[in-house]
Amino acid sequence: MTTAAPFIVGWQEWVALPELGLPAIKAKIDTGARTSALHAFLIEPFGPASQPMVRFGIHPIPGRLDVEVFCSAPVVDRREVTSSNGERETRYFIRTEIALGGRAWPIEIGLTNREGMTYRMLIGRQAIREDMMVDPAASFRQPPLSYRLYRNLPRRPPVVRALRIALVSRTPELPFNLRLADAATARGHVLELLDLQRLTPTFGENVPGLDLDGEPLAHYDAVVPRIGVSDGAFGAAVIRQLETMGSYSLNSGDALDLVANRLATIQALAFADVAHSLAWQAGSGGDEPAFASFLRVLVIGDDAAAIQRCKGTQRLDAGLARHRAERRLAERAAEALGLGLAAIDIDDSSDHPRAIGIAARPALGRFERACEADVTGAIIDQIETRVRGSVARAAGAA
Repeated sequence: MTTAAPFIVGWQEWVALPELGLPAIKAKIDTGARTSALHAFLIEPFGPASQPMVRFGIHPIPGRLDVEVFCSAPVVDRREVTSSNGERETRYFIRTEIALGGRAWPIEIGLTNREGMTYRMLIGRQAIREDMMVDPAASFRQPPLSYRLYRNLPRRPPVVRALRIALVSRTPELPFNLRLADAATARGHVLELLDLQRLTPTFGENVPGLDLDGEPLAHYDAVVPRIGVSDGAFGAAVIRQLETMGSYSLNSGDALDLVANRLATIQALAFADVAHSLAWQAGSGGDEPAFASFLRVLVIGDDAAAIQRCKGTQRLDAGLARHRAERRLAERAAEALGLGLAAIDIDDSSDHPRAIGIAARPALGRFERACEADVTGAIIDQIETRVRGSVARAAGAA
């Protein structure tokens, strides 16, 4: 009795996903990953709760945003995945057939935005069959495919797609929030102001949802969380619920929970090797820092967007032109805490600046007035950048 030869694949291979209309995808075989992942944008759930579906688009050729394929598939699960860089993300999982080297079999794939990745697909251990062997020193052990298979697809220039954005706050009608809504409208987006106190998370048929005054809300592309320590665990839970429903949030629910815990905040900063002395926490309702003066840095995304010098409640001056070390410290502190919208207070009275306060709900209107900074524009820029693929700017617009 002869034993069948093993089916050997290299660490990268050409595969097809025929049920999704994808005849050629260059995939990385990653035995260090448990699950498989497929690049997707415009990920949108639909259908009844008893038979949930998801539709999405894919750019199968890296660097070619003009080549698009739109797919739909039944949802088999929705679960949290930790990526290779340590970030946690809740993904939709679908089941579909993969074709490789003359063989085909069903696999589960998680949908995530891999726009900046070399490979549009990653094949994890769960998709590797028992009779398969991975040769980590070889590439393309199986017959090649070609991106030429997409040549008959119609080409289209990137287009602007309006985003649906939610701003969640206990005081949604504040002047800055209204200005942010106007700025979003000017960009062609829709920003809805949601009162935190009128929202209720739901879990019908194990599908997460959110009700406003008892009526279910549809999907939001992005969330601006105006949630602080005083909003408690419920505020963070609402933001987490929106993330579970597929929304990008400038501050995640987990980050909001973290900064509400002073000791956990100090630990996170220490683990990230960020100099700190959190004797006071901004936004907690307590007194201002007991320092003669300090810098308050507004961080939006990965960058410092504005800086004020403060003495108690008095704003003395503003500007980004100097304070390079303090800016970098604030950016590192926000990154360590997972905050994409925060005010970081920096004591710069010595040669070694240190973080002395964190606010996940910064006074954005004060920054806008004191620094004459376009805070609304910076927030929308960050959303458009992070919801990559959901919004594609017109050619030459940026």
